[in-house]
Order: sequence, then structure tokens, then C-alpha cells
Amino acid sequence: MKNLLKVVLVFALAAGLTACHKNVKDDANADLAAGATGADTELVIEETDVEIMENVPAQEVALGVIHFALDKATLTSDSRAIVEANAKAIKTAAAAAKQYLVTVEGNCDERGTIAYNIALGQKRAEEVKAYYVRLGIPADKISTVSYGKEKPVCYEANEKCWVQNRRAETLLQVK
Repeated sequence: MKNLLKVVLVFALAAGLTACHKNVKDDANADLAAGATGADTELVIEETDVEIMENVPAQEVALGVIHFALDKATLTSDSRAIVEANAKAIKTAAAAAKQYLVTVEGNCDERGTIAYNIALGQKRAEEVKAYYVRLGIPADKISTVSYGKEKPVCYEANEKCWVQNRRAETLLQVK
């Protein structure tokens, strides 16, 4: 009896879905045919027809990448130039945006323990943040995070890859 009830319910559901199916192609053809009659209709948009989006999704922009020497968290003159260019871009975007947030991500190569790399990645992120603050970016607009060795950009076990992975990335989110 239960099996019969299940079969009847499945058929009823299938019949209901089939009856509710709308043929989009036929609707599009009907719209084209209505437009082909030559009737000039004016499109009127009223204020109530327009949806105003209050919460526009943030856009995230990656800025220049700062690279570090092995076991170091200090900025070189080359990396300071990158941070300065990033700060200029952040200030320009901040002037045009309602809200913005800067995230500095510290990263390391695969060598070393997890704890060591997390700490070193955080030092790198904090060093970049401190320089942004010295350049006039408000500290409360900058957050830092360390990924240690968990987000490599290169996966080979050689110096060429390790250099690429020892980095701080700056992400700018604007609304």
C-alpha cells in the first residue's frame, strides 16, 4: 500500500511540474511578433521600478607584491618603493570610495616549522602595515594575516620558487 502511495505521489508531482512548465521560446517569439506589428510603445521607467542597491558588493584589488629575504621581515629599498606605489593607489581609491579596507597577507616558503612560518609571515605583514601607516594610510583601515607556508604561489622545492613564496601581498577592498 505504501509503495502504491509513493508511485501515485511521484506521478502527481511529475504531472504538476509538466503542467507548470513555461515555454520560454514561445514567449520570446510572442514578444518578437508583438514588436513586429509596428506599434510604437514608449518605455517609461518610474522611480518605483528602479531597484536601488544599498549594499554594493566590495571589489577586491591585488596590489604590488613585496618579497623578502630568507628568514627576514625587513623591507629593502625596492620593496619600500612597491609599498609606496601601493599606498598611492590606496589613497586614490580611498578618495573615490565610501569605504575601503586594506589586508596585508604575510607568506613564507615551505622550509621551517608551521609555527615559525606563521610568526614570520605575521612579522612581514606587520612590517608592511607599519610602512603604510608611516605613508599616511590609517592603521584602523589595515588588517594583517599570516598564512605562513600555506598559500604558496610556486610549488617546486628550489630557490627560484622559495623566493616567490617569501612575500607580503596587499589586497584592497573598496565599496
